[in-house]
Amino acid sequence: MIFFTPSFRQHLADAFFPRMSEWGAAGMLFALGWMLSANPDLMGGAKSNAYDLMLAMAHQDTWSKIMMGFGGIRLTILMINGYWRRSPHLRALTAFLSCFFWTQIVLSFAPTFGFVFIFACGYLAQDFATIIRAMRDARTVDDAHARGLIGGSK
Repeated sequence: MIFFTPSFRQHLADAFFPRMSEWGAAGMLFALGWMLSANPDLMGGAKSNAYDLMLAMAHQDTWSKIMMGFGGIRLTILMINGYWRRSPHLRALTAFLSCFFWTQIVLSFAPTFGFVFIFACGYLAQDFATIIRAMRDARTVDDAHARGLIGGSK
């Protein structure tokens, strides 16, 4: 399997640090989903109404599954990044879609103006920057492919 080859491990090590913010945001979404599943009364039992906006859209269990699933998909895309030519496009798309989650958290916690609000704003800004970086990478890869410098499998 490709995931256990020395070249894959080296590729992962080389790609991790330049994309550490993407790994962090993907891991955070997955962890938030896990936290919601591990604490099933969190949103409904909150003393403040910070979760009301999110609960108006979906139940806590649904948020949990979607966040864990999406975070897992994003982590997988980051893992295969560079082995498939379209991976920068997928990185940009998943960063764009992640902004939906961060926006919901920002809007939900805006009235509290607390730690969660600031952290979510930071991740939202970080994913906006990721979209720009990933689209720049996609343009570079597409230009190289158009010139015949790389094959179709990347």
